[in-house]
Amino acid sequence: MKYFSDMINEQGNEIDFLKKIIHQITLEKIKPNKLIKGALLTGSVARGDARIGPYGIQIDLALVLNKKEDINLNELFGENISPKIPYHSVKIKDKIGLQIEVIEEKDLWSIREKPESVIFAKNEAIILDDKYDILSNWKKSHFIITSEDIKNRSLMHYFRYSYLTGDYRFEKWLYREALIQIEQNFHEASECYCYFLYCINRMFIPRKDWLVYLTYEMENKPERHSEYLDILYTSHLNHDSIIQKNIIIKEIKAWMDNYVKSMNWI
Repeated sequence: MKYFSDMINEQGNEIDFLKKIIHQITLEKIKPNKLIKGALLTGSVARGDARIGPYGIQIDLALVLNKKEDINLNELFGENISPKIPYHSVKIKDKIGLQIEVIEEKDLWSIREKPESVIFAKNEAIILDDKYDILSNWKKSHFIITSEDIKNRSLMHYFRYSYLTGDYRFEKWLYREALIQIEQNFHEASECYCYFLYCINRMFIPRKDWLVYLTYEMENKPERHSEYLDILYTSHLNHDSIIQKNIIIKEIKAWMDNYVKSMNWI
């Protein structure tokens, strides 16, 4: 597997190329427009792992306005070529597009009420334009994770993991020979385990299509984390395989127990 850090190193030249494109757009279209209070580069280009693959790449841009109606995106960037998606999409050049989100300034301040994947995405954003220091103040004040946040978020996922993987629940479904239901419980428990890792590593939780991938290079994780994931996400619907997977589930639970106790959370 190419880890996230591998992709950062590998894609450096393409990222520089894509950032030059968006910086030119910022200079020509965004900075001169006084109705645009700020702009954020989001998504894979901001994250540093973007790749111009066979299906192309979208550069993700978020504009901050007083009201969404303050500017006409068709006039400023061109006609929307993908009206079925929620963002304004235009083609820049072959295999490179621009996807524009419009945010009203008042909605910035409720970011911590959004789904955590939205918070994650905005936290990794890069400020391109900030005429009135709105975005810099927002970034400084609204993405703080306190010690109490870490504790409460971690325990929420710890208790859910414990509920899903307890002996009572496992025996109940094993007696019924409901192996698929056990696998589904294990799958949700695996997500809870990953959520727990994000929390103790002082991170927001991304979308599920990123959930496992970013855990491999975390500082706080079990030594056998990679092996655990291989087993958790490999399914063989037979009795012996389920029993073996349950052993790993219990090893993870023991590691989580020790971590929670070491932090004096319970």
